[in-house]
Formats: sequence, structure tokens, C-alpha cells
Amino acid sequence: MRISGELNKVQLKELQAAIKKLEMQKHKKQRLLWRIAKLGMIPAIKRNIKEQKDFNGSGFKERKGKRKSPLLKKIAKHIVVREMPAIEAVKLYFKGHYKSTSDKSIPIGVVADVQQNGRTIRQNAKQFKKQSNSKKKGSITKQQIKKLRELGHTHSRKGKEVKSSVKWLRENYSKAQAGVVIKRMVDELVKQFWSVKIPSRAFMGITDNEFSKILERQLKNISFGWDVKAQNMKR
Repeated sequence: MRISGELNKVQLKELQAAIKKLEMQKHKKQRLLWRIAKLGMIPAIKRNIKEQKDFNGSGFKERKGKRKSPLLKKIAKHIVVREMPAIEAVKLYFKGHYKSTSDKSIPIGVVADVQQNGRTIRQNAKQFKKQSNSKKKGSITKQQIKKLRELGHTHSRKGKEVKSSVKWLRENYSKAQAGVVIKRMVDELVKQFWSVKIPSRAFMGITDNEFSKILERQLKNISFGWDVKAQNMKR
């Protein structure tokens, strides 16, 4: 029996003990795994994101800079349960893609993994310029337009560099792209290579105590009446 997700060794051992004690048939076992993932794990993950806390209750490390919008807000709706009855397992995974500021499509699962475990991303000036030069129309803010014009932003028109108008900036930059351009223009010493460190925000997972409650609740809901607390006292 396998369950793929964020169960640790203690939780997995507790689950296996319950299944063995009750001598579950294959279909009952699969039903239990699905209920734990769908009705226990996913709601817990969504709660963590809503509260902006990791599964141990610590607050997410905030972004650097002025952007203060909630982290991982759009990821929650992409969590899906995949049943794998052939190997008596279920799996939580992220379905869908995310479009970055460089217009590159990235699997949601990759974004989730970076946030869950943290990562240091190495970027060079060429990549940075490619992101900022994207011509996707978007939601540039009035403050960003004002800042770009103060910095003397220009663009090419008929082979000549001209100062960018409010209309041109609004039609050619999204909020994210404008942020990249402003950062590049403000930085007087443009680096060729630098590292962007993304801290770990472990939103996937649950505590041992919470797992025990989920297991007990789902066993009762499928009419087994398993008492996790009593079983733990016998160990």
C-alpha cells in the first residue's frame, strides 16, 4: 500500500497500522486513501495558503520589495487527487500551467515545488532583459507609469529612440513587466549574473496530531468506528 503526498514516516505507519488492524478489502482501502487526500489533506493545504502559514503554523516568509499580495493564492485550485488502484495508492498533484513575466508557460507543480522547498535561481542579464522587453499588454499601474517616465524610459520608433508616452507604456507593459524594467533602470551597476533566493514556504503537509484526527474522522465516515486515540495508548 502506498500513498503519495506529504505524509511523513510516522503518519504513514499510523495509516498502515489502521488498515492492517481492520483487514480492509482493496476497494475499502482505496476509498479511505481517497477520502484522506480529498477531504483531509487538500482542505488543510488550502487553509495553510489562506492563513499564509506553513503546516507547522509559522507564517510564510514575505516577498522582498513592495509587493505584499498573498502568496500561492491561485495555486490551491489546481490541487487534484489521482487514484492509482493498480498499486493501491493515491497521489496529490498540481494540474495546469502558469505564465511567467517572460511569457514562458511553467507547470504549476514546478511553482509549488519551488515554494514548498525553497530554491536559489540563477539569472543573467540577458534573461532579465528578455523578460522586461516582452510586449504583452497588461495592467501596469499609474505609479509605475509615473516612475518609468521619471527615469526617462525610451523605446524605438522608426529607428529612433523616443521618450515613452503614458499611452505607449500602458499598451506595452504589464504590472509585472514594468516592475522588472524599473528594477533594471534603478540599478546603476547592472550585474551580469546574480542569484534570487526563494525561501521555503512549506504549505504542503500536516502535523502528526492533525493527521490522526483526519484518519479517525475518515474511518468513522466509512463505518469502521476506529478510535485512533485508544489505539495509540495501547502502543
